[in-house]
Amino acid sequence: MIIAGFLLIDQVPYLDKLIPGPVNRLTERKSIWQDPWNNEVYGGDQVANGIWAMSGGGLTGQGVGEGFAKTIPEAHTDMILPAIGEEFGWTGIVSIFVLFLIFLNRSIIIGRQTGTPFLFYLCAGIGISMFVQFLLIAGGSTGALPLSGVALPFISYGGSSLVANMMAAGILLSVSLIRGTDVQMAFITKQQDKNLVPALLSASIAVLLLTITISRYIANNKKWVVQPSLVADRSGLRMFSYNPRIAILMNKLEAGQLYDRKGRVLATSNPDFVRKQADTLKTSGISYNLDSAMHKRVDRYYPFEEQTFFWIGDANTGVFNGSTNGYFAEYEHAAELRGFHTPITSFNTKANKYREDRFLPRGVKEMTVSKRDYAALAPLLLAGINSNEVESFKKRNRDVKLTIDARLQSTIQHSVGLDTSLRKSRVSVVIMEDSTGDVLASSVYPLPPVKDWELLNMTTNEQNKLSGWYTNADLGFTYATQPGSTAKVLTAMAAFNKLGINAAKRSFTVSSYERIRTKGIEPDETGNITLERAIVNSNNVYFIKLANEEHLQENMAALYMKTGMFLRGVGGYYFDKDTSNAKQENKWMNLWRKTEFNTKPRYDPSNIRRTRAKGISGMAWGQGELIATPASVARLISGVANKGTLVANRYVLKISDSTTKVKPGIKLANDPQYAALLTDYMLKQSANKRYTLGITVAGKTGTPERIWKKERINDGWYVFFAPKKSGPGHVVVCIRIESTRGSSKAVQLAGKHVVPALLDLGYIKDFKPPVAKPVIKENIVVKKDSIN
Repeated sequence: MIIAGFLLIDQVPYLDKLIPGPVNRLTERKSIWQDPWNNEVYGGDQVANGIWAMSGGGLTGQGVGEGFAKTIPEAHTDMILPAIGEEFGWTGIVSIFVLFLIFLNRSIIIGRQTGTPFLFYLCAGIGISMFVQFLLIAGGSTGALPLSGVALPFISYGGSSLVANMMAAGILLSVSLIRGTDVQMAFITKQQDKNLVPALLSASIAVLLLTITISRYIANNKKWVVQPSLVADRSGLRMFSYNPRIAILMNKLEAGQLYDRKGRVLATSNPDFVRKQADTLKTSGISYNLDSAMHKRVDRYYPFEEQTFFWIGDANTGVFNGSTNGYFAEYEHAAELRGFHTPITSFNTKANKYREDRFLPRGVKEMTVSKRDYAALAPLLLAGINSNEVESFKKRNRDVKLTIDARLQSTIQHSVGLDTSLRKSRVSVVIMEDSTGDVLASSVYPLPPVKDWELLNMTTNEQNKLSGWYTNADLGFTYATQPGSTAKVLTAMAAFNKLGINAAKRSFTVSSYERIRTKGIEPDETGNITLERAIVNSNNVYFIKLANEEHLQENMAALYMKTGMFLRGVGGYYFDKDTSNAKQENKWMNLWRKTEFNTKPRYDPSNIRRTRAKGISGMAWGQGELIATPASVARLISGVANKGTLVANRYVLKISDSTTKVKPGIKLANDPQYAALLTDYMLKQSANKRYTLGITVAGKTGTPERIWKKERINDGWYVFFAPKKSGPGHVVVCIRIESTRGSSKAVQLAGKHVVPALLDLGYIKDFKPPVAKPVIKENIVVKKDSIN
């Protein structure tokens, strides 16, 4: 009847409205029972926790005191059997099964030997009721039956239940002294013996089935001890829950050292490594109070502290672990820092009970989840966290070297912090190599308030209520805004990909009344404008006409996907592009076709100002619903610098003794000649900035408008690249200053803070000799201008 109730309770119409609490609770337990590894229940990993414990115990157990019962939900009541199984193994659990079977048998025998029907039924009833309790809780905690919440007699912690069971046991002991007469025994034999064998046989079969259930997890315990459970968080979003002993084991293994690309220590558990690099840290402008950190008895030491916080994270506090507002190498490479590897599999799933806020109704949300494979740790978990195998494992090389240059990043951040003209702005600077994809720095100003937890953990909305700017995310990689005219390079690339080399000669007539930018030192140029002049002089009108009249939206959107830009709030990526996300990208593309590619009112060639910031028009010059991070704009320009091929970002140079391979590139330009032409245009666009920068670079500026704290502000963007001082390739820099006068401030920042740091540390050199203008074949077909 109990099992039938579990199976049918959610099928009774309107019952969930009459008694919603009990019905929802029983429905959730039914879901956990049906699949403990994939359900949409908050806390749906309860049975999985029991299986992790039992599989870790193996045949004979980890030993007394070697288990981790505190990691099992309700280990003292519902889940007491798995807790015992972890320490005493399969042998201990089966012994308990046998003891309860013996208890049932003895209860019946005690009642039978009295010869009295009343005492027989009393004793048999006591034995059966306790055996049923045992079956329910044993079946529930091992996944054979739904969790019922009853206590395991004599073993689980309990109050009234324990008292009642002890009284029942006392009755059995008292009755055991009574012996029936021959007449009474003959009567009991005739009336009851025929039922005893089937009853005890049924109980034995139940115990056998339970034994088979737990044996299945023991026989293949290497699989089950690391099997993750896909459950739900409080909001209903899907998440993977892992065996908590994995985290305990990883803490026991201790993490190796994190270094930057030049070998400077970024994180270590050994303070001696910090002492040895005292002079190196001093030349990097770092003053780290090691004695204070040691006095606090921290597990990990971070000599660069807030200078590299979003790249390293903080294992001492675990703040932002697994979050997307930074790279957080301590979390991202937690496995490699402990000497093993965890392959990651990502896939799309649906959260059918998602509720953004407790005051809002539940709905369906599509999302991507990532599963980590901890199979490499299975032998250590089975051997025991305090075993010799773990001690031997700790002797492996567990160091990780990142691609970032901590000195470069901290130098820029320190220099920018001293610039009083930036006190009312927020700055992000992303620097990467085009040929390897190596990320050299992602500098921010102001620095994150790592010593003010309340401020660090504030949401964006909460921070916007405060005066001034604050930083609680890696602005260069995780905070997207309108990129302004820097996006014109992408629009030009899309034109080349669709029109071929003829795009270089595509011209439009721009009238004075059509101009978008009418003020400042560089208003939109009028007359017959070519693509080159539109890039060099940053003509907004030209790109609005080009994108709409050549129908470039599909080509532009393809480049947004590749570089990590967002359109209408979807698409893009922060650090690594998910190569298996083609299905989701198709959904995003279809959304864009229905919205941004089909806005109302439609583009009108005779009145382009009406739709200048909507749909395709806004996308064309980096406004409207198009947003991008400085990293995604840097990726775009690195593709231009690298002859039209975008090399995926690399964040790690070495893991242990193995050098990380450069990832394969993807084509942004269908022909390298397109990238060469854009490089020439960008060199000309930045030619007049040589005096400010001190060197010749290829770049593009941007001054987008947006709303911040209900006020209209301008951001200043500048993206550029220069040849590497040694070796092939270029260094690409993207700067964004939030709330400033315009792109001129970004150029000044580059010349005052960024370029000097890159020159001093030997990263870049001047473009010498100047890049020759690519030769365009004479057989170009020029499309007639559609606007007169």
